[in-house]
Amino acid sequence: MDASFRDMVDGRTGLIDRRIFADPLVYERELAQIFGRCWLLLGHECQIPNENDYMTAYMGEDPVIVSRLAGGRIVAHLNMCRHRGNRVCRADSGNARSFTCPFHGWTFGNDGRLDHVPGLDEVYYGELDVASNGLVPVGQLDTYKGLIWATWDRDAPPLLDYLGDMAWYLDLVLDRREGGIEFLPGVHKWQVHCNWKFPADNFIGDSYHGPVSHKSAWVSGFEGQPRRKPGYGYEGFQISPGNGHGLGARWAESPEEYVAMGLPEFQEYDRARLPEAEQRLGPVRAWKISPMHATIFPNVSILWQGGTIRVWHPRGPGLTQAWGWCFVDRDAPAPMKKIVRLHETHRHGTSGTWETDDIDNWVMSTQASRGHVARAYPANISMGVGHESSFPELRGRIGKFQSEINQRAFYSHWAEMMASEGRWPALERGGESVAERAAGGR
Repeated sequence: MDASFRDMVDGRTGLIDRRIFADPLVYERELAQIFGRCWLLLGHECQIPNENDYMTAYMGEDPVIVSRLAGGRIVAHLNMCRHRGNRVCRADSGNARSFTCPFHGWTFGNDGRLDHVPGLDEVYYGELDVASNGLVPVGQLDTYKGLIWATWDRDAPPLLDYLGDMAWYLDLVLDRREGGIEFLPGVHKWQVHCNWKFPADNFIGDSYHGPVSHKSAWVSGFEGQPRRKPGYGYEGFQISPGNGHGLGARWAESPEEYVAMGLPEFQEYDRARLPEAEQRLGPVRAWKISPMHATIFPNVSILWQGGTIRVWHPRGPGLTQAWGWCFVDRDAPAPMKKIVRLHETHRHGTSGTWETDDIDNWVMSTQASRGHVARAYPANISMGVGHESSFPELRGRIGKFQSEINQRAFYSHWAEMMASEGRWPALERGGESVAERAAGGR
């Protein structure tokens, strides 16, 4: 590379070198500096409720097995036999105390220990170091209100520090009701010929594209008009809570205004759960802010009312594998869970009314970044530069609802992670400790 990674992103002017979306050398460094170090979402505890349940996931391009051991502890290991590198688990999920490599039969306990090697005495003469050839464990694993996270980096900051103020906002999804959320069965998986950063960028704060890209869905009434106002600059915020995370939300002056912002089929349920949400979260998080979209750095995205959580798995500079789960309150009535599932499928399934619009944008933007001439002209995310502010009842830096404050924070943090060698960039956090906030601070 003929420029440092910090030089590729100018957070002050909002200009970005397009090579970060197409250069194979940039991508290889991302696998080490981003996906080899950051906390990454593996799934939800409800997906492995019983002892010896497991599911498979990815951390970057590395496949992992997530298992619940006897006694309830959750562990995760690289899904790779230490002999020749074959995958020891081929299923998406199941229940097993051990995993046997289909190549040569090495067998590993779900705690990662190498339990059996065929011909250990006959062909290895008893000399193989069995104890040091177990499955490779993740560096750290932790959970936050049901979500399972892991990092390969043993020296990464604790999960709550990594999330920072984003954890305070995540509670709007995870902690509205006793019992939190659950993932409905099944995972949407599909591939998009785009760089993984484009969907993460879209979900972190691109409200600007809505009136153009999704106009047909709005005009058809599918989006529940008149809850959305046409045009630009309407009420709401883009919120940058630090550490590359970001979300967008609208502001309500009363509980009923909050309810009215929701899709019509959700409003009765929203109204019924408001008292519990206010008791748990306080009025600001229960109904004053109505979150819409978010990205947790680097590759987890959420649509609150859409009921979807996504992970953008990188598969090369120009290919992304998307995984999407539909989430609901665990104690929501069955008819409501069905409504959320159908809405998530119709809107954000692979052929949904919104998904096809977005995918085309991401693919075309990736293709443009590959061109020799195109790469000479930087991408521009300058919307709202110099107009950021604060808001007394919210945490983080605030921009207007049509603003690229979150994209600038995302790519600036990306550049710091890419440029840092052997150390973590300083994390952003407020005066109150993250642990105190997670314990119930409002």
